[in-house]
Amino acid sequence: MDRLCCGIDIGTTNVKVVLVDGEGRTVFTRATPTLRLPDGDAVATDAMALVRLLETMIVEGWRAAGGGRSLAAISTAGVGEDGFGVTTDIAPTGLSLPWFDGRAEAEAAELAVAFAGDERAGIAVRPDRTIAKWLWLARHRPAELREARWWIALTDFPLACWSGQAFMSLSLAARTACCDVFARQWLDERLAAACAPELPPLLPAGAVVGGVRAGTLRDSGAADATTLLVAGGHDHPIASAALKRLDAKARVDSLGTANLAYGETQAAIAVQPHGLLAFSPPPKGGAGMACLGVVEFAAMLARRGCDEQVLRKALAAMRFPGSPEQDSGSDQSDPMARVRRVAEDAAMTSRAMFDAMTGIGVPQGPIFMTGGWSRSRALAQLRASVFGVPVQVVGDVELVATSAAWIAVEAVAGAPPPASSDIERATVEPVRDWVPIYERRGQNLPHRLAVVPESGRNSFPIPAIRHSVANWNRLSIRFPQPERPGS
Repeated sequence: MDRLCCGIDIGTTNVKVVLVDGEGRTVFTRATPTLRLPDGDAVATDAMALVRLLETMIVEGWRAAGGGRSLAAISTAGVGEDGFGVTTDIAPTGLSLPWFDGRAEAEAAELAVAFAGDERAGIAVRPDRTIAKWLWLARHRPAELREARWWIALTDFPLACWSGQAFMSLSLAARTACCDVFARQWLDERLAAACAPELPPLLPAGAVVGGVRAGTLRDSGAADATTLLVAGGHDHPIASAALKRLDAKARVDSLGTANLAYGETQAAIAVQPHGLLAFSPPPKGGAGMACLGVVEFAAMLARRGCDEQVLRKALAAMRFPGSPEQDSGSDQSDPMARVRRVAEDAAMTSRAMFDAMTGIGVPQGPIFMTGGWSRSRALAQLRASVFGVPVQVVGDVELVATSAAWIAVEAVAGAPPPASSDIERATVEPVRDWVPIYERRGQNLPHRLAVVPESGRNSFPIPAIRHSVANWNRLSIRFPQPERPGS
């Protein structure tokens, strides 16, 4: 295939556009802050402004890559819970409330009580779930839902806008907390309780949504009548899909503002209780189940009073300062010991999540470490020591957007690009002396787990998330050169 494909990542902090060639090699990358505008005492996103921004970025990339033939296909991935109503013409009826918006706390508490003990949604009801935001909108901005023909997820909206076709990516349905992820069908009683608008058809990753209508992309030449718009989905599963091309049994340890553990079973599983893990259909569907566990690492650091300069020093080191033998109470007086304790607690929780995955059928494959904070060799080595196995640290690549672009390539070519395309990795070994100490701690799990996990109740105030995104994400971490093997 001699035409370029485009992948888009609509993230909490930034939006990214990546163009790849037919072999999956990146030819253009651009990132810019996610658009937010004031909305009362909070913020929200104007979806049409976001689409215009993406059009500008895509056209810029297409021209920078030579401006030859129009793009073959475009796919999107990104945040899961954000969305808004649209008319039959796919025009938004309101703004998109970000997942971290805390205004639906009362509605979430009410709905959590109403559906207590019902595990079919795979995730617990919290203020960041779409189910709570629907009920809040019904009570506070009813016109936005009343005027809506469908509800569209923010991640899917660019494709819906450009094609004129309403849809929802399969892996985003789980983020509503209104989908039976085990039976793969909507939970009507939850939709009714949340006053949810009508939902569009579900499409697995890789399904063709349609073609590009007249507009900026067509006028510029970046798209034409043959350009395909291809469904993507939830950012973490989409990114993990790229790594599973390297190894079908890959497990993923994503280190960002939130740390996410990810794995997939190869067969169907029974309904599971809300514990360490949340559950979702894999992006492309199939019999298996995606398993997700989240530790809010940045919020933990903020809540535990960790000093930013001390954190920088720890992350920039060749080895994390201190040792696992430190007394757990020493972090009260020693700022570096406090940072280390938070890092250990987060890693032990992730270990417990991977152990829980193994218990329900996720294969014990290699652990791939991704995300901005994985560039810290000290943090990667500490986590490898907690896990007790080497980890494969993925190079500096926009993995979500790149994986979306590869989904676009596969939709056009009928086969994925080569598995090695644009993915560089380095092996980080555990510290031998630390492994047995963490192993003893791991045998006592459930240990003093770091936080209530993603599938549990809201474990931190929403302002802490905003603080984390605004401050901890500014850390610039460089990956030092690795030590000799066996260090």
